[in-house]
Amino acid sequence: MFYPSDKPEAALYEAIYSLSQDSSEAFSLMRAVPDISSFSLSDAGVIGDVIGKSAENVFSRYSDYLACFSRDAMPYSILFPESCYFPEEKGDYFPVIYASGNMKLLSSQRVTIIGMPRPSMQGKTDTAKAVSYFAEHGVTIAVPLDSGVGLLATKLALKAGAPVIAFLSTPLSGAESDEMMEIQAEIFANGLLLSIFPPFQKSERWHVMIRNRFIASVSSSVFLAEEKDGGPAWSIFDKVLLNGGRAMLSSSMLEVPSYKWARMRLESGALSYSSASDLRRIIPKAIHISEEPDLFS
Repeated sequence: MFYPSDKPEAALYEAIYSLSQDSSEAFSLMRAVPDISSFSLSDAGVIGDVIGKSAENVFSRYSDYLACFSRDAMPYSILFPESCYFPEEKGDYFPVIYASGNMKLLSSQRVTIIGMPRPSMQGKTDTAKAVSYFAEHGVTIAVPLDSGVGLLATKLALKAGAPVIAFLSTPLSGAESDEMMEIQAEIFANGLLLSIFPPFQKSERWHVMIRNRFIASVSSSVFLAEEKDGGPAWSIFDKVLLNGGRAMLSSSMLEVPSYKWARMRLESGALSYSSASDLRRIIPKAIHISEEPDLFS
């Protein structure tokens, strides 16, 4: 899907956000512009007065982003909060989401599988068992598309023919490696790619942290296959648990003396996985949505 008319709105939001670093303020200011298609230096001046930047700075930044949007040939949709496909967000607010692929998956039953970059054999085994169970029960598998558990879960899900939603820490058309690019192409053909980073934005290592905040915000169910104490997957797990979601961790971590955080999370209300039957406890209900008319399919 491709919605050219949404580009100026998204470009202006990204321009304001890049200058203010406040997503709520940036989105509100973007929405307050009467006619973005004829965005002027005067409009930029009004926004600049609010965020403490010059009109020329705002207008130049908007022009740069709009040019980037215009160069991106990859088919994608821009999701705003009023879209029927826009996922429920709890916690951090991300008002603009870039999506490429089957957006109907956002209304399906889905579980996010997370874990460490270099899992042990036990971690790999638990990941494989979880993917197999969810695939067998028609559950969409959501993953941060990183090396380790995320990449393993993705490959296993694709091999099993299960639908995949992949969260990227790059723009939709970007990839960390040739292998990732091939996998993203396969997901695009049968699943869904999601990113909160606009076209041609330079990827930075710290973008992973922002991506993880986005994952936590839109995930109501999460399965942690394996993670060391203090590892990055805990930031997703803890926020889902804090937001009232279903958070399950593998009981195999309880057997590792150096892993203290897993037991602490069980004491805070997390669920424990020991056998396949445990996994049904974190499968959420499907969300029914009334589809928007698709003029470009």
